[in-house]
Amino acid sequence: MSWFFAVWMGLIGFFGTAHAVDTKGAEDNLKNKKAEEQKAEMTEAEKEAEKKKKEKIARVVVLKWNGVRATDYTDTTVQRIVRSVIARPDAQFYPEVDLYQNGRKVKDKTVVPAMQPATVPVQNITRVRQAVDEISGVPWNALQPDQWGLKAGELRDLTEQLWFVDRVELREPLFLLYAQIGRAADSQNQNIPPFYEQIGAQAVNYYFFLAATLAYQDPALMNKLTDQELNANVGFILQQLQQGAYPTLKIDFEPEGQDFDPDAFNKVYEVYLNGIVTEPSDRGQMEVFFGRTDIYLKRKDSGHGLSERLEVTKLEDKIYFVQQTARKKMGIDFINQLFLHPNECTPALDGDILNYLAIYAKIHEKAEIYIAVPEDGNPNKTKVWRYDRPSATLQLVGGGNDGFPVRFAILGSVGIMYNAATPSFDSTVSTPEDPTTFDPVTEAQNRGGASLASAYVPIDFELRGHYNRLMVNLGVEPGFNTAGNFTERYWMRGNEDGSAIIDEDAVINDGTGTGTFIPYDPATADSSKVKNVGTPVYNEALINRNVYIGMSAVLGRDAGMGFGPHLGGRVGWDNLPHALQTTAHAGWTFEPPVLKQKRNGRVHLLIDIDLRGGVMWPFSHSIWHTENNLGVNALPVFGITVGAGVTF
Repeated sequence: MSWFFAVWMGLIGFFGTAHAVDTKGAEDNLKNKKAEEQKAEMTEAEKEAEKKKKEKIARVVVLKWNGVRATDYTDTTVQRIVRSVIARPDAQFYPEVDLYQNGRKVKDKTVVPAMQPATVPVQNITRVRQAVDEISGVPWNALQPDQWGLKAGELRDLTEQLWFVDRVELREPLFLLYAQIGRAADSQNQNIPPFYEQIGAQAVNYYFFLAATLAYQDPALMNKLTDQELNANVGFILQQLQQGAYPTLKIDFEPEGQDFDPDAFNKVYEVYLNGIVTEPSDRGQMEVFFGRTDIYLKRKDSGHGLSERLEVTKLEDKIYFVQQTARKKMGIDFINQLFLHPNECTPALDGDILNYLAIYAKIHEKAEIYIAVPEDGNPNKTKVWRYDRPSATLQLVGGGNDGFPVRFAILGSVGIMYNAATPSFDSTVSTPEDPTTFDPVTEAQNRGGASLASAYVPIDFELRGHYNRLMVNLGVEPGFNTAGNFTERYWMRGNEDGSAIIDEDAVINDGTGTGTFIPYDPATADSSKVKNVGTPVYNEALINRNVYIGMSAVLGRDAGMGFGPHLGGRVGWDNLPHALQTTAHAGWTFEPPVLKQKRNGRVHLLIDIDLRGGVMWPFSHSIWHTENNLGVNALPVFGITVGAGVTF
């Protein structure tokens, strides 16, 4: 029995352990699942934040010169030049077809471009629903045939309240409106246009047909028709559509001169047909029925592509090329108008193009809109126009032969700096009369000391060059010593080892009568030439000089103009002490808020705040070098400056 007990206990232990492992595994799986869900949520939040960020960027639509295939919105030279010309390094670039907005344009020609609504407002949906509710309650025998004809015309006019279906919310009210127009037209007892059309081989109630095409995409719409007779009329045509009784038309999204790439296209766009997402075939084609089809390309990153309202009642072309039609209007025709008088600040454009520009600006309400054209396909001759929202016109920015991509800034700054080589140095300590006992190292140690207690005031004069996010700066920075004088040896070529000490008598009595500085070296001193050693002469001054060159990266949307935070470094050469100065800089350049709203042209005032920290490296012959004094080779330096200037 003992063996039975042992086996039994072993089985219990095994299954208990297995259960514990299973439980632990389940807990781990649950934790991993929660972590993945949190990661997914964070990813969605990050995507939304990125989308909102992109909504505010400058959108540059590049018009491709006819006949030149390579120079389009993807050309890196075009992008670099345009970003510099408009001073927006964060600008994004888009093809000219995105600018084509024939679908969103209202048919009312009295609406000026600046007043184009671009999207169907909610109040229009309410207005259409009210009209549908009112007429649906009127029985067919409540009005005379001619009255039904007038009512059909009134309802038909209401279709322009829903002039472009770019979202699913517009489908149901438009479907119900089509059905009621068809009912009113049927009740007038006259089969005449525009309420009856020949579609293929059949004459049909055109608005019943339009309602049926919407229901073909979404059959659930038929449940919204509670009138049995009306439901039967639309349902009959829907059944014919499903049986292939009516002709169709192919729409093609192939770009001009290129084969359709489904992966590249689907990565950028979603295709909406009458407000429903529909994916084209691998050849970039879709079949649509005659009548009205609203085509909308929505960009997956941020923003909107082209829109087209296609209305066909008879077969003219077997295929409608969507992108090629947009390219012809917004590429070829648009360029011809821009370059009719290329040097005019405000080019004269026709009504359609101005409407498309106004609509494109409205559907990207937070972005600045630019139009760029590489003349003759040459990216180095790219002209740039900016769309001005208040006047609904294009304004020439620059580029071509008259644009200069580099911007400059000049500024003056003042601040406070702390430097370990701001010396506490006594140059009045006497030296031995016997030159053979003089030791420059001991002399410096007796006289000097390095301290951060003393500050100096830099007065900086700087020239900056800006190319997109790159900033190069050249400058000279005198510094005023608040603790007394800067002190250093006189430096002369040939005495880089630091042994040169200039004697005050040697300056006068150098044996030649010219007053030339004579380096003093006790090992080779000529007593006949240097009569009295006296006190060594040092280079002492209240103000030193730092000549520097630097490079920085400027961040923010206005980096190309020189505004925004910047991070970078400088290398400078100091005379007192004689040293190389390397510093890291972090600062912010901004335009006075009062003037920012009046920004115009290239010239703008600026205010600059700059923090720095780094190291000063004394040269080997300097009195502050390790070999010659009590200091160290690396001397810290840090401080802040505030300045003002102008960009141009």
